[in-house]
Amino acid sequence: MKIIIPRTIFIFLILLKQLSLFSQDTTKTCKVLLESIAGSYSGDCKKGYAHGKGESKGIFRYVGNFKYGLPDGKGILYSGDIFFDGNFQDGIKEGKGEMHYLKGNNPDSIIKGYWSGNIFRGKSYKTYETDAVSKFDRVEISPTSQSGNRITIEISTTSDNPGGQLYSGHLELTELISVKLNSLLKLIDKYQSTVKSSWTFEITEFPITLRGVLSDGKSFNLELYKAANWTFRIFMNK
Repeated sequence: MKIIIPRTIFIFLILLKQLSLFSQDTTKTCKVLLESIAGSYSGDCKKGYAHGKGESKGIFRYVGNFKYGLPDGKGILYSGDIFFDGNFQDGIKEGKGEMHYLKGNNPDSIIKGYWSGNIFRGKSYKTYETDAVSKFDRVEISPTSQSGNRITIEISTTSDNPGGQLYSGHLELTELISVKLNSLLKLIDKYQSTVKSSWTFEITEFPITLRGVLSDGKSFNLELYKAANWTFRIFMNK
């Protein structure tokens, strides 16, 4: 018996097949920039990159949120008998998470806490270390929540007048070095006023350890774990 398919259903099936092929082709054009999971990808795309929710398989496997080709946000990274369930930024562990070590029929061994710069930092979220707090009257250090690659260093001194007026013209940042590379950071902006002086530098990698020297001979060390735009404020009482 010959089966006759109505014309409308036939056209619908053709369109459905074309949409399926288009979806597959779109998936193939989504780039995953993290080599360890690059291979096959299925999920959301934006401008040719894995972006949104997806799954990527290479040497390791990742399931979760992507941002322009890299794990970013909540996700799970599987690597052999270990998997990390937590937050990512720019393709590395950043924020709260759990590291699971699988033990067959026995309960998993789990480490819970916070990671920054892809390294476990303990039970609290720490994004930097510095010795500056003990060297200056007051220090404020803050990163942006989003990724970045700059640090702005501000220096202000407080006079002894009753109003506590700020001035900074006589105190300068004379040097900022990347300790690992033993090289000066690139200065991209400088600002001076009667209230404060500030210098903005470009940072090429994270984590990074910096050493700064002021015009009065004082120095400080600052290790930054998280990729961000940082503000480092120094206040000196005079």
